[in-house]
Formats: sequence, structure tokens, C-alpha cells
Amino acid sequence: MGFLSAFTGSAQRKDATNAYNDSTKTLQEGYGQAQGNLTSGYNSANSAYDTAAGNINQGYGNALSALGQGIDKAVGTYQPWYQSGTQANTMYGNALGLNGQAQQQQFVQGYKGNPFLQANTDFANKAIMQQMNARGLSGSGTAAAAVAQESLRRGSDDYNNYLSQLAGVSGQGLQAAGQIGGLYAQQGKDTANMYAQQGSDLANISGQRANLGWQYGQGQAGLNTDLAATQAGNRINYGNALAQSRGILGNNLMGLLGAGINAYSAMSGAPKVGGR
Repeated sequence: MGFLSAFTGSAQRKDATNAYNDSTKTLQEGYGQAQGNLTSGYNSANSAYDTAAGNINQGYGNALSALGQGIDKAVGTYQPWYQSGTQANTMYGNALGLNGQAQQQQFVQGYKGNPFLQANTDFANKAIMQQMNARGLSGSGTAAAAVAQESLRRGSDDYNNYLSQLAGVSGQGLQAAGQIGGLYAQQGKDTANMYAQQGSDLANISGQRANLGWQYGQGQAGLNTDLAATQAGNRINYGNALAQSRGILGNNLMGLLGAGINAYSAMSGAPKVGGR
């Protein structure tokens, strides 16, 4: 049976078919492994980009938080000066009547009730009366006029000095406000720069991720092309092997026929096939 299969070419066709099927299976397995490795590498790289993007966002978030905390701490340092300056500026405006007559009158009443002002007046009047007593002018019109004159001068000086003090404290508040404004302005610039850099870093990651996707596509396309080319070559070889096997029977029959004729010729004395 084996001889007959080999004689007719059936065994050769079976061997060719088995070889083709084995090579195709091996090729498919190798392609699957290559595709799996390519996909695994792509997924790992893509996951790494996700991690990098998360780290960038977290890093910038921490930096922004630290920046905000630093600004808040610095502003808190200036805050008492700013608050006292704001209050002094309001009182200074009330004294000048900038905020209305009622506020001006309220300021004057409050100024009159200043304990230090009253104590200072009492000390000054006592000193004048002591001088008047020493000169024998106690209770005289001269003493009264001196007290009144000194009270008027001192009252004007004290009032102007108080306004100057308010203006000074107001100026300190203005300076503190400028410092606070500068801090917030710098925070705005730093924050904008950080957001710009964060966007640039994320855009860079997106670009690298896009390049990774392109390389992955190129790798897949290369695998598909190699698979198709190799399978096409296998099919051609398989077809050639089948075509050759289909001529085996005819060739063998022709060989047998030639051998039979030669045998007959030898027995009958006729020339051999092929002239031999």
C-alpha cells in the first residue's frame, strides 16, 4: 500500500500537505507571540506614560499648594500692618470730613475723650498754675489767659500731631498693601508659569504617546506584511509540490512502459526504446 501511494504520488502530496500545515501553524504561533510581545510592550509603555502624567500633575499640584501656603504666610505677616493702616486711613478721612460731617463729628468726639489728651492737658495746666502761684498771680486774669493760650496752642499741636500719626500709620498700611499686592502678583506670575510648564510637559508626553502609537502601528503592519508574504511563499511552494506530485504517476507509468518495451525488444531481438 505504501509503495502504491509513493508510486501514484499520493504519499508525496500528503507529505507536502502536512509540511504546509505544520509550517502554517508554526508561522501563526510565531506571529501570535510576536503580536503579543508587541502589544505587551505597547501597553507597558502606555501605562508608564500614564504614570508620568499623573506624577507631573501631582508634582505641579504640590508645588502650587506650597506656593499658596507660602503666599498666605507672607500675607499674614503683613496683615496687622495692613489692618491698622486701613483703620488709620479711615480715621484720617473722617477727621478731614472726607466721609461726611457725621463721621467727622464722631471723630472729634472720640478725640476729645482720649485719656492721654486729657491727662496731658491737666499736667500742662498744673505746671502753669504752679508758675502763676510762684509769681502771686493765682486766680488772676493773667493766669486764666495763660492757661487758655497754652491750652489752645497745645490743643492745636496735639491735634495736628495726632493727624500726623494717623497719616503715618496709614502710610504703613499703604506700604503693607503694596507688599501684599506684590506677593499676589508674583503668585499669579509663578502660577501662570507653572501651568504653562505643566501643559508643556503633558503635551510632550502626549507627543511621545502618539509616537508610541505610530510605532505600534508600524510594528503591527510589519508583522501583517511578513505573515502575508511568508504565507504566500508557503502557498506557492505547496502548490509547486502538489503539481510535481501529480506528475509522479504519469512519469512512473511511462518508465514502466519503457521498461516493458525494452524487455520485449530484448526477447524479440528488436531495438530498445531510446536506441539502446
